[in-house]
Amino acid sequence: MKMQTPIEGLYAIADSKWNPYVTLAELTDKFLRGGCKIVQLRMKGAPKDEVLKNAAAISELKNKYDFVFVINDHADVAKEVGADGVHVGEYDEPVSNIKDKYGDELIVGYSSHSIDEAIAASRGGADYVAFGAIFQTKTKGPGHPVQGIRKLETLVDAVEKPVIAIGGIDRTNIEDVLRTGVSSVAMISALSEAEDIVSEIEYFSEYFLK
Repeated sequence: MKMQTPIEGLYAIADSKWNPYVTLAELTDKFLRGGCKIVQLRMKGAPKDEVLKNAAAISELKNKYDFVFVINDHADVAKEVGADGVHVGEYDEPVSNIKDKYGDELIVGYSSHSIDEAIAASRGGADYVAFGAIFQTKTKGPGHPVQGIRKLETLVDAVEKPVIAIGGIDRTNIEDVLRTGVSSVAMISALSEAEDIVSEIEYFSEYFLK
């Protein structure tokens, strides 16, 4: 049985690189209006004060919507603004350090790029593991490893923590991804670059209601 961590459904990543025409809080509001249940703020390389400012603005949306808010990289910012969790990878603060500091106050997610790495993160205390790229994706570029559906199935069967599929997922392949038993599907450009973001979120959210 999968751990009862509130990571289930459509997982939208707010990154201004893919939609520079609105603020990250405005982008998140569109995600939430469409029915998204999980949002990650991702500001790679941005000054911490900018991350904090945007995180605080998104956190205010909890007064209006019920959603899980995760911040990429910055556990201290997540704690300060009252976010639900932090998401890290191989070169970020180790999961064990974050758990030592914050215990169960923060959900900790981990980005993995191999089955062994994902299993190690799950055993090492991560509350969920993201795995990808499942398909080729412009978000990561041509050199990023592509895992494919078969490896995703193997990982879902191998760990008890929720698994999030990410990378190149769109209308043409989401059904194949969901058949693997993943808890959640994360998307960036497929949502942020949509002509009507709210409608696109509604379309993908429906798959988790079936």
